[in-house]
Amino acid sequence: MARIFTFIFSLLAVTAVLPDSISRKDLNALRQNSIKLFEEKKYSESIDSLEKYLSFRDEVRFKIYLAKAILFREDLNPPKEDDEIFTRQEKIHTLVSNYNRAARIFSEVIPYMERVTPKDKNLANLYFLWALSEQFSEDKERAISLYKKSASLSLELRPVANYNIAALYEDLGQTKDSEIYFNKK
Repeated sequence: MARIFTFIFSLLAVTAVLPDSISRKDLNALRQNSIKLFEEKKYSESIDSLEKYLSFRDEVRFKIYLAKAILFREDLNPPKEDDEIFTRQEKIHTLVSNYNRAARIFSEVIPYMERVTPKDKNLANLYFLWALSEQFSEDKERAISLYKKSASLSLELRPVANYNIAALYEDLGQTKDSEIYFNKK
């Protein structure tokens, strides 16, 4: 009797600890659906699919898709002037939390990619998106350093990154630094 009880208890414990399994066919369908939704720019819809896929496979490419989808999602309502103060604060908090989440994923993936594939052409774009998410999550100092990294990696992004750096310096009250970056080409 004790063996049966131990077996049943062990079975229950194992099923509670192990994640849900998925067949190879279902995993492939989930992968294809995630890619399809992301490529169709249905970012809000793709988040759940990407998260589910990442719960089974830890792939850098899909983490980047997830970070971009979170950054560009369109289902969050921005605050409006006629909203009540608490509603506005709640919306702002939701948006900032969303950008923090994107920044956290970028901060996990991009340094790894830089070590593995340091010559990747997309690194500058990813640093730029990471900087954008940091800027929106109100970490201006970190956004500036990431924009600088992006500008150093890409000549095409340099003017935009310099403009954003200048705007951030202006927000921080550092007008001399702001002028320097506004005048950089």
